[in-house]
Amino acid sequence: MASVGSINQEIAQQTALLNELRLNRADAAAVDEVKKKLGELKRSLASLNSGGGAKDAGKKKERLLLKTAKVSAHTQDHLHCP
Repeated sequence: MASVGSINQEIAQQTALLNELRLNRADAAAVDEVKKKLGELKRSLASLNSGGGAKDAGKKKERLLLKTAKVSAHTQDHLHCP
């Protein structure tokens, strides 16, 4: 399995190649092929990055959010009256 660093390096290389092909007005098929490879690399990177974040996402779902009722000044006056 590729590391995050190696995938980032490949993404940089593919991006540079894509830009070069565009500047040279290369064949559309060649540009599409490089775009496809770049997309696959970015998806691979995203899946590697989300692998560690899955635990944190689960913890966030388990949190219980408690809300207190908003009490107006008028209601507070009535609460403190004998």
